[in-house]
Amino acid sequence: MSAGWTLALTGWSAWASGVETPAQWRDWAAGALAVGDPAQVPALAFIPALQRRRFSRLSRLQLQVAYDCAAGNHGLRTIFCSRHGEIHRTHGLLAELAQGEPLSPMAFSLSVHNTGSGLYSIASGNTAPSTALAAGRDTLTMALLEAAGQLHAVDEEVMVVFADEPLPDDYAPFADEDTVPYGVALRLARAQPGAVQLHLQRQMGNPAGVTTESAGLSLLRLLAVGRGSATVSGERGYWLWSVQP
Repeated sequence: MSAGWTLALTGWSAWASGVETPAQWRDWAAGALAVGDPAQVPALAFIPALQRRRFSRLSRLQLQVAYDCAAGNHGLRTIFCSRHGEIHRTHGLLAELAQGEPLSPMAFSLSVHNTGSGLYSIASGNTAPSTALAAGRDTLTMALLEAAGQLHAVDEEVMVVFADEPLPDDYAPFADEDTVPYGVALRLARAQPGAVQLHLQRQMGNPAGVTTESAGLSLLRLLAVGRGSATVSGERGYWLWSVQP
């Protein structure tokens, strides 16, 4: 069993329909509050209306949590990640191709995996290094390991931004995780005394208590209460997530 990786969690934010504040996330983790209408999206009041009308639900989720977590510090290094990326926009483009219709240039340009990273950089003026990452069920885990690698090289905060949403109906039979439209952002630094510690450890064999919930939602349950651990399934194995004050 590996020793794992430990990071200092200096701040976090999350958004889902009807579950936005830390208190609401605590109620959600306790089973006292459910996620609301999946069609509801963040308002993004800080983005001009002419710009935000082009944003997909996924992009809105990413920018909302990134702005909330950054708290005005738009010079942070960022790692944007999503398992399926702009899958709904891509699905629409494929449907247009199947019907022999011309593709929308705007939709095509915003269908790439680094869409959220690019939109955030443009909207906030952040010129710091940014990475876009996808790694199947291990996406959020690999983003955190990427953050650990960057923090090993530079002694500054890194912000990880993750968003997820259910697959389009045509792909839904192939889904292997339970999820809702949500986003979460984490500000991370080198492990330090007095900070909340986020620890990741690879698990061997077939551990008990593995959840089919999206890894980000499992992590949010820990963040909401400020402590605890959960085992999540990756592409080729399992990961133990731990949060300690």
